[in-house]
Amino acid sequence: MDTEPLSVRPDAASVYDEQHAAYLAQLVAPMDDMWAAFADLAAPHALLVGGEVAGCCSVDEQGQLLRFHVLPPFGERATDLLRLVLSECGVAHMMVATSDPHALSSALKLATHVEPHTLLYAHVAEPEVTALDGLAPARPADHQRIVDFQAEEIGAPRDFLEGYVRERLERRELLLLQDGEHIRCVGELRRDPQQAGVAHLGLIVHGPERGRGVGSAMLTSLVARSRADDLSPHCSTEVSNLGARRAIERAGFRAEHRLLRVNFGRSGTGERDTA
Repeated sequence: MDTEPLSVRPDAASVYDEQHAAYLAQLVAPMDDMWAAFADLAAPHALLVGGEVAGCCSVDEQGQLLRFHVLPPFGERATDLLRLVLSECGVAHMMVATSDPHALSSALKLATHVEPHTLLYAHVAEPEVTALDGLAPARPADHQRIVDFQAEEIGAPRDFLEGYVRERLERRELLLLQDGEHIRCVGELRRDPQQAGVAHLGLIVHGPERGRGVGSAMLTSLVARSRADDLSPHCSTEVSNLGARRAIERAGFRAEHRLLRVNFGRSGTGERDTA
């Protein structure tokens, strides 16, 4: 097998879908659902050894390698396959979680620079704050108010928010903290359809309310609802978001894993770029 030729085949959605369950099964902790969605929307490729399917990967339009999965029988060729992907798919860098040890091992062998991008939290401790009173499930009639709120607070594109909020409302995954028609905080409890028993929590706090414990209290409320439904709560935030990190930790979460941004040399061999 060590001498069989390697190749990458684009437009391989069927291979990517067939290996999805195997990819999730080899993770040592749940994958953040937002990053998983980005990977699923990226261009799928099949990895081949001697013409036989050995794995899959996905690369987005910015040249980010968002998933790299090699089947166990071909594990010894994983680093060579990754090197080929870097070369043939125009990869600028790779996003890989510490919960994906096989992909991470290959990435580190070729990396020239690694930096933590996102902290991946699990709920493991008693919260320092109490849950909120007066939370209300969001209704379909709240759609435009929530879109307006999120567009103003985080600057996300409205065309994205329109569909995203509608989907969350259809799944009954949004909770509101409000004074009359004024939204103070939007909480999300997203039940993972691919990773059984997992809930992904998120929130957006109105600017003037930040730093007052509203975020931690919302997360504590979402944790309680998750536990009541026998779901394991998880959440994430970028490393640079110190305010969100404090709120998350006060609610009893700890960063057990990280999503890393891995950079490679020009050739993907681990050699540093030179100017």
